[in-house]
This record gives sequence, C-alpha cells and structure tokens, in this order.
Amino acid sequence: MELLAVIVILAIIISIAVPGTLGISNRIKEKLFCSKIDFIENAAKLYGEDKRDSLTTNVSVNGGSYKGKTIQVSELVNKNYLKKDQDTSPYILDPRYNKDSKIGLDSLSLTIYIKNNRVYVHFNSTDVSTCKK
Repeated sequence: MELLAVIVILAIIISIAVPGTLGISNRIKEKLFCSKIDFIENAAKLYGEDKRDSLTTNVSVNGGSYKGKTIQVSELVNKNYLKKDQDTSPYILDPRYNKDSKIGLDSLSLTIYIKNNRVYVHFNSTDVSTCKK
C-alpha cells in the first residue's frame, strides 16, 4: 500500500514537472532564434555599409520606397559576414527545430536599404516579427 502511494505521488509530480520543462525548453529555443536573427541583422547592416554603392535598386519597405537590395542569409554567409553553424547546407540552423531536421535560415530573405543616409534591414518574413520589440 505504501509503495502504491509513493508511485501515485511520483506520477503527480512528474505530470506537473514535464509540461513546465517543455515550456522552458521552447522559450529557450525561441530566444536563441531571436539572437540569431539579431546576428543576421547586424551582419546585414555591416554588409550594407560595406556595399553601399550596390544598394541602387528601388525597394519598397513598409509602404516607403528606398534605394536598397534584397538578399538571402546565404549571401551573408558566402561573403563572410556571418559565421556558419555547420559546414554543410543549411549553414545557419533554426534552433526552434530538432538538429536532425536540418531546417535552416539560409533562404531567409531580407532587404537592406538606405533611409536618411543610414542602413536599415527589413526581414521579408513574418516569422521573425516575434523577435522585434
């Protein structure tokens, strides 16, 4: 009888603890994703500053028209503005998914543009909007 009581108590504790730890894990993965988005944004700004002369195409961002260029994250990796997570494609892994799934951020599209003589970056995906405050 005592053993049965111990097993029931352990089952209750586990049923409370497991969902909480899964929530913590998901929040950590989301924060890591947002950190990678920040790194990508900073790398794109550096790229834009260095390649300012190539930002000549008319691009539309949030209803405004600016001089800029649309690129993918893979171009930042290929031009050495962003370090690879791994040597095989995808080079930048999305931390929200299992590493075995090989879902990457390489194909994420972003627009680098000049506004008021400053370089800005706009992500062409609603997926990253959760990271912006």
